[in-house]
Amino acid sequence: MSKFSRTVARNSAFGMAAHVTIKVISFTFTVLVIRRLGAEIYGQYAAVLAFGAVFVFFADLGLSPYTVREVARLRDRPDGKEQIERLFGSVLGLRFLLSLGAAIAIITTAWLTGRPTEMIIGVALGTIGLVIYSVQGATESVLAGHERIDIAAGAQVVHQVTFVLLGTLALLSATGYYGLIFANLAGIILMTLVCWQGVRRLGVRPTLPMPSLWLALLRASIPFGVIGFTLGLSYKFDTILLNIYAGDTATGYYNSAYNLIFSVLVISNVVNTALYPSLARQSVTRPETLPAIQQRMLRYLLLIALPITVGGSVLAPYMIGFLYGVDYAAAALPLSILIWVIPFMFVTEFLGYVIVVNGAERRVAWAIALSTTINVGLNVLLIPIYGILAAALLTVFTEAVLLSQYAWVLRDKLRVMDWNLTLLRPALAALLMGGIVYWLRDLYLPLDIMVGAVVYLALLFALGVVGRPEFDLLQNLRRQQAG
Repeated sequence: MSKFSRTVARNSAFGMAAHVTIKVISFTFTVLVIRRLGAEIYGQYAAVLAFGAVFVFFADLGLSPYTVREVARLRDRPDGKEQIERLFGSVLGLRFLLSLGAAIAIITTAWLTGRPTEMIIGVALGTIGLVIYSVQGATESVLAGHERIDIAAGAQVVHQVTFVLLGTLALLSATGYYGLIFANLAGIILMTLVCWQGVRRLGVRPTLPMPSLWLALLRASIPFGVIGFTLGLSYKFDTILLNIYAGDTATGYYNSAYNLIFSVLVISNVVNTALYPSLARQSVTRPETLPAIQQRMLRYLLLIALPITVGGSVLAPYMIGFLYGVDYAAAALPLSILIWVIPFMFVTEFLGYVIVVNGAERRVAWAIALSTTINVGLNVLLIPIYGILAAALLTVFTEAVLLSQYAWVLRDKLRVMDWNLTLLRPALAALLMGGIVYWLRDLYLPLDIMVGAVVYLALLFALGVVGRPEFDLLQNLRRQQAG
């Protein structure tokens, strides 16, 4: 097994284990939150989070992904350690100032849009975490650049466990979503401490901030920042508009469905986060290996995304009833639509990293800016009229627009891929599995899902989509973890 594969395997395994742990805990807790708060209060809580998510761009301006890439490239240079420490110190200082500005912008926007006083207070409390994230984000970027995703993943587990434990106490104490905000702040503080100690164990010490470098850093990171801002706007702008035009209850229904989508997206995020620093380094040391790696990873991402999409669309009403209860029945329709964004998001996240690794991050920024502009414009026109239905359909449409742009940029690479094996056969297996799942839809939901998974795997083997190479990969991963 190559050094590249071992590194990605370690990061993916640790990252996946940590994120699975996080998601099992947070998913269970989120179901409890949604049930406990009810659609109206949960909708207001989701709107508070959405305000922060849209403006978090201003607290980073793309410095995180830029730092990851630069640290990965600098590590092998003779003076790499000194340059990394200088970069680390300057990014820390700059991000702290940016987070303060972002906090002011978030609170001001909530006030100007006429949000209720209790919601403005919640937004203000949430901005404290944004300032703390300025330190946590810088340290996590240094860890990722050193390909130590495992440390950052462990810190995220600490954060989530703390949030769930304190958040449960807050719910039992009937403190509303204010208690959840304070629980989240406690988790962020502990996560930051774990990341900071991880960087110190690597022997990296930040220098004093050098303001003379800030302008150059901002110029280099802006394309990444545009990517982050436009993605955040695309994902959360519909929630803000729904809250303004349709009210808290409709926002609660929509976000209870959207939450399930983002629970699944952790899979692609873990894989792509593990790949990014390794690919950035590989693009310098062994660029000839990248096409084969990229084709295999794209196939594996689609193998995971397609059955979730088909099965989830078929079982959407049953999933909502099983998880949230009959009071959330109105969330079934948006879920059955939103779930079709999963294969698009799996692929666009990966292809975006492929383009960035090739040094063309400005093309990614322009592509995301265009798709987000379309998303925002259509949301402004249609959400006041069609509400949740418009928000759900436009989410899928926007991601399809983004994918079409990435496909055009990478058309030469994509043209030579084996799409029969990468897409057509897995899609056929997923559709056949979906028919069986639909036929068994009145079965107990977890049992129906397990039957669907077994059928899908059997079809993949029968169609020749998976075989000996996948067994070898699993064995190598097992040996890596045993070693």
